[in-house]
Amino acid sequence: MMMTPFSLCFVMVVLGLCSTAQGVFYPFGSAAGDTFIPHPNDGFINVTLLYPFPYFNRKYQDINVSPHGGLLLGQLLPQNNDFIAPFSVRIDYSERGNISYQQYRTGDVLHTATRDINSYFPNVTFTASWVLVVTWDRVLYYQTNDAVTNDQEATFQVVLISDGDLSFVLMNYGDISPIPWPVRIGYMYNQTTVLLNDCYPNGTIDVVNLNTSSNINIPGRWAFPTSLESTFSCAYPSGLLVPQPGEPSITPLPQEEHVVGMHLLVSSAKHLNETAVEEQILKPLRDLLRQRGVDVSGIRLRRLYEKQP
Repeated sequence: MMMTPFSLCFVMVVLGLCSTAQGVFYPFGSAAGDTFIPHPNDGFINVTLLYPFPYFNRKYQDINVSPHGGLLLGQLLPQNNDFIAPFSVRIDYSERGNISYQQYRTGDVLHTATRDINSYFPNVTFTASWVLVVTWDRVLYYQTNDAVTNDQEATFQVVLISDGDLSFVLMNYGDISPIPWPVRIGYMYNQTTVLLNDCYPNGTIDVVNLNTSSNINIPGRWAFPTSLESTFSCAYPSGLLVPQPGEPSITPLPQEEHVVGMHLLVSSAKHLNETAVEEQILKPLRDLLRQRGVDVSGIRLRRLYEKQP
């Protein structure tokens, strides 16, 4: 079959690209060089830390990643209850979705973490020396009954940041499907449990709108200092962004149109159809954008085809 080169031009109109929730994610996935937890897995994966992580009055040399949306600090012992849970829920990690992690000691991620912490907590002079990023990307809820379907999934991330003495935790939220049972989000130290649930009316988290909620006025991100006791707050420092009952979201963000253009030269058969374009070009492009922290749910595509002689 004769293969004819043609020019394929995409213009992507991205609504609120600079303020979409997954834009708050730290780098993750293959593009970031993450280590992936293999499928299937229903238990903890132990990760030895490059530097001890100071957590309130203890320092931990390792953490255990759970597919079910949490980290257990230190050894898996009955008396050890210190944990960090960005989204504690039963996950089906048998074959779909990805859980990955990476530690950083140098580079842009440390610069980003330093900037973030000094911005959120201006009374602290902080320079990050170590960062751990753990991401649950499009993981499926466990199906226990007909109330959960096989397309209900969640994307979220936890970031541990330390300078060796002080430590902070960021919890980042992307697209999250509704779920028919309660979700616990928070952390525990010294037998003390701190729950984000307490920031919501009736203690019930509206999971669908997590990507627009915050305690630091960064939609989709919650930040907590984890070095000193009694430091939890639903607002650091300028107000809490939490949707109220009956409200679909918090105060709407400005909906600017950000246009990203690409011009591709493609060699293919003359009858390349819409389905082939979707599967061979657009899907890999969306996957790449998601790995870079872009929420692709708001993307519209305008396709212009110009056949060359």
